[in-house]
Amino acid sequence: MSTFGYRKELKKNEEVDEDELLATLSSEELQELERELAVLDDNVPIGLRQKDQTAKIPTGTFDRDALMKYWEDENKKLVEDERMEDRQEGRQDKSRGEGVTVTTVTPGKTSDSDRKKMSPKGKRAQNVSSENDAKEDQTEKKDECKKEAPIRIKCPLKDGLSKVSKGELKTTETTEQNPNTISDRASGNTIVIDETLKQILSNDPTVSEVNLNNIEDISQETLLCFPEALCTNTHVHVFSLANTHADDRVAFAVSKMLRENRFIRNLNIESNFVSGQGILALIAALQHNQSLVELRFHNQRHICGGKVEMEMVQLLRENTTLLKLGYQFDLPGPRMTSTSILTRNQDQQRQRRLQEKKEHNPPEESADIFKDLKNTLKPSIQKRRDEPTHLPPPQRSGRDDLMAAIRGSSIGSLKRVDLSQA
Repeated sequence: MSTFGYRKELKKNEEVDEDELLATLSSEELQELERELAVLDDNVPIGLRQKDQTAKIPTGTFDRDALMKYWEDENKKLVEDERMEDRQEGRQDKSRGEGVTVTTVTPGKTSDSDRKKMSPKGKRAQNVSSENDAKEDQTEKKDECKKEAPIRIKCPLKDGLSKVSKGELKTTETTEQNPNTISDRASGNTIVIDETLKQILSNDPTVSEVNLNNIEDISQETLLCFPEALCTNTHVHVFSLANTHADDRVAFAVSKMLRENRFIRNLNIESNFVSGQGILALIAALQHNQSLVELRFHNQRHICGGKVEMEMVQLLRENTTLLKLGYQFDLPGPRMTSTSILTRNQDQQRQRRLQEKKEHNPPEESADIFKDLKNTLKPSIQKRRDEPTHLPPPQRSGRDDLMAAIRGSSIGSLKRVDLSQA
């Protein structure tokens, strides 16, 4: 883009007489020009050569506590407004369902006809009294909820197996909701929770696997009953509770179960709400457990972090039976260390298996095993030489017999033959 026209305009300004322009300015304009020139600084860029025109008072330094208090107050106001709207809608729906318009007159409330005749002061007093009544209603409702709240239970199946029903396994949260409600997504898991829990408590030998995967509507108290029941079970080898919204309480209960149970071999607690403390409790329990060979706890809601991963590796060093770990480490150091630990455990497991096999087999069989192993390590040429020929001898022809007779005869045994007679 050409700048010829712009330069031409600048040349026009060079010919302007500054004295004539100053003479045409009034006294007020001259004072304003002086103020502008006083603020002007040659070292400041042209885009920043302007005075501060903000009229707001400075707020001072940053105060985190004041900001947090402001947010909490605003949040409380929003919650109270929503509750008031829900309460008013509920009253309107109730009155519509009954088909009767109810007008209640209280000392702090008036009807519509009286409201029109009321003065502004009376309206203000009415608003204050209505707010007080709303607060009293909220407190009364909270007291009623506390009185009507059911008592929490630990595990009802411990007291008696014959007196248990499905309703007794529900927690406080599920009893306050509609008992007929189910999860929006079908879990696809056909397990019957009550019957399975009874079979675990009775140590039923037909139950070797407990699969609670993808049951999202199961309560935390019900989940806590399963590790408690598995503490004394001797037939269950696989325990899975992936995607069941299990939290740290369930993780701590499972860690207690691992300390007492010696028959669980596979544990899956993936895709839940377990934090780093719960995972560390699970791994710490492996120091007292020599039967678990596979542990999976990946894809949790909470991120473990580097510090927790380092502590995981330190705890895994003391375990020698874990062979599979279902977790993806974020840091490369703990990832390589855990891989080496699992490789070490697998080598020790293989050595123990060979030692047990050697102890169970007789000495002759063990000698045959070593002989076969020695033969497998020989070169292929030496194998061909040492291999015994088990094939039947080939058929001999007349020429082969003649040559064998010649090789076995001597010169003295030969006879002279007359060729003419032959």
